[in-house]
Amino acid sequence: MSRRLKAIADPTRIKIITLLSERPCCVCELTQVLGLAQPTISRHLRQLETEGFISGKREKAWIIYSLTPQEECCRQLLDILIKRACQDDEVLSLIEKLKKVKRPAPSESFVSATMIESSK
Repeated sequence: MSRRLKAIADPTRIKIITLLSERPCCVCELTQVLGLAQPTISRHLRQLETEGFISGKREKAWIIYSLTPQEECCRQLLDILIKRACQDDEVLSLIEKLKKVKRPAPSESFVSATMIESSK
């Protein structure tokens, strides 16, 4: 239980969980919304997956992560966490930012997709 609590206590992982509660995401979408490097996001996702809060499913070129609590205690912890996180202005702004992010086509590189979005 302490490993699970530690996994969801990190501010970045709280944001990731809250974003995944809105919709499943790939690493590149989370990178764009949170403004963190891909290895950083991947490390956080791996810890959340190891502790049974999320899972990744391959779809074409992407691994799409979603909330999939493996046990009832994980489900209850996520419910509490998401309700509280959604009261935070920073988290709410990240959710709004996520709504504007579109997953690049498999043939596009993330860099070119990011450049296209930022030029709008």
